[in-house]
Amino acid sequence: MPDHPPSPVPRDVDFELRPGGYEIRFSGRIADGHPDLVDQCADWLDDEVGAVNLGQIDHEVLLADGILSEQLRQDIVGWWRARVEDLDLG
Repeated sequence: MPDHPPSPVPRDVDFELRPGGYEIRFSGRIADGHPDLVDQCADWLDDEVGAVNLGQIDHEVLLADGILSEQLRQDIVGWWRARVEDLDLG
């Protein structure tokens, strides 16, 4: 469990670096409206992408160790774009 509450997410899918890894944060629209897709995204990251030590706090935040490359960001955003219309990605 994080030491502090998550900050508001400015986009539907957002990223935050943390010591040793990164977080993928989802807006309420995604977390509340598409929790099944958050679970599928976690499975995809674990199985297909090979995310290291992937953890899921809830449907608002996924945690992973390692480096969040620009390519990985693009792949994650592309995964969501293929499944949800009109994403707010900033």
